[in-house]
Amino acid sequence: MTPRNLTLAAALSAALAGAPALGQSAPSGDRPDENALFGGEPEKPAEAAPPPSSESQPQADRPSEDALFGGDAPGTESSGASGAAERQPPLTEASKDGSDRDSEALSGPATRSAFDSDEAVDDPLKIGGQFYLRASVAANEGVSFGNTSFAAPTLVDGYFDARPTDRIRGYVVGRLSYDPTLTSEPAEGAPANPRVLLDQAWLRFDLERTVFFTVGKQHVKWGTGQIWNPTDFLSPQRRDPLAFVDLRTGVSMLKVHVPWEARNWNFYAIAVMDDLGTDAGAITDPNGGNTRAGGSEPVNRISRIGGALRGEVVVGPAEIGASAVAQRGRKPRFGLDLSSALGPIDVYGEVALKEGTDRPLYRLPEGITFEEILQNIQNGIPVESYIPAGLTPQATAGANYSFGYGENDIAIVGVEYFYNSTGYTSSFGYPYLLSQGALQPLYTGRHYGAAYVFLDRPGSLERTSFNLFTLGNLSDRSFVSRLNMTHRALTYLTVEAYGAVHYGRMGGEFRLGFSTPEIPLSPTERIPAMTVAAPTFELGAGLRISL
Repeated sequence: MTPRNLTLAAALSAALAGAPALGQSAPSGDRPDENALFGGEPEKPAEAAPPPSSESQPQADRPSEDALFGGDAPGTESSGASGAAERQPPLTEASKDGSDRDSEALSGPATRSAFDSDEAVDDPLKIGGQFYLRASVAANEGVSFGNTSFAAPTLVDGYFDARPTDRIRGYVVGRLSYDPTLTSEPAEGAPANPRVLLDQAWLRFDLERTVFFTVGKQHVKWGTGQIWNPTDFLSPQRRDPLAFVDLRTGVSMLKVHVPWEARNWNFYAIAVMDDLGTDAGAITDPNGGNTRAGGSEPVNRISRIGGALRGEVVVGPAEIGASAVAQRGRKPRFGLDLSSALGPIDVYGEVALKEGTDRPLYRLPEGITFEEILQNIQNGIPVESYIPAGLTPQATAGANYSFGYGENDIAIVGVEYFYNSTGYTSSFGYPYLLSQGALQPLYTGRHYGAAYVFLDRPGSLERTSFNLFTLGNLSDRSFVSRLNMTHRALTYLTVEAYGAVHYGRMGGEFRLGFSTPEIPLSPTERIPAMTVAAPTFELGAGLRISL
């Protein structure tokens, strides 16, 4: 393998390492740049970074969602060989500035205090952001070309980053979203257009360089799953793996981090001031915000403040994390995650446990037709709802392998499986679930699978990367395959494009199509008629520049 190939292999192994959401990505250098914040390619080599912990930092030998599912291929200026030592380098003095995995993922490498070295701080405040234009079309069966849906959302993120010393930092990210294809008139239940959101607003400091505090609205990601991430407890929404950018906003919390440098272990205690419900119905607003699950309650009483604990340890080549979250009105949740090298293959997995569910499930017998179920509802025989007894596990397992081909090219192939004990085994009742707001994408079925191939700048395409992946609901046998392309056109301009096709069993999650009549439940309550045209293909493009 040539020196360039070795460098590229090491860069990909280090950069395609964890599963941070893009909204939690790490800035490089003294302030967050648009690439780290929004999934692009670093414009300059990163400074020596502090050692990681597993909250928001990539783990060195696992492909990241950024590279594998839509973002640019990061880490082109990185170097070093992959392996256990890369995944968990020993802690150094740099870590004493409060840098944990969030620090790297949100702060970049630690900065030296100018005050400590008698230097003046000429520019303690940095301002920047991202301008992101997108356009997409989505075709459906039975829908004419002229009526094919079209969207053109615009996203503008801006940040203020204040670092008077290496021990104090304040950070604010604001977001403006606008889609000219949506009405600007206020509508009940619809978000404003244009819309202004607060993504992050936090303050970080330390106590005697031993205990580190981050207070405010922030991103913290747990777990190792690339696509299905059931232990990502500290977000009320599930990530959309089909999106180029993770549009979830942060969560208000107080995070306390205590590192054990001698063992390279990390411990966290967190108080959460947002509702952490993540049952069916919690999705991400495609125009840049959060849509919470039905039944979400404000945390406006002390008794509603949630608590979370997490420990991270290194055992040989493996990184192991254990976490727990509790909040009044929500079932306690417990998680265990693991990532390690197994010969040339990188493996990872996570398991989330809780007792029952926060929202009811529905028993939809398959011995009768769906029309007969609707007739039963009309005759006053409701669909049975229930809360399952005992533990309801969700588990993800995956593996990936990187290899060189040609003279200077690298490919990554991977697979992932997700088991959802509370999922449905067929698409039979999807229309009813949709009417009840209980059809949550990628978490409705019992069994899911994914496979992907990532090509980083193949052949003469030195600025272009490709990713082909397939997601499948194995329970209802429906699938979607998608090809993503990212191209660095200019230093600060990235061009994105994608195409996706839906196939498999009609009425399944990824080919959802049906028509139902209106069902009166009572003189004042009814289930409205619904017609959903099954999707066939999607095309989209985007432009991203820094500000």
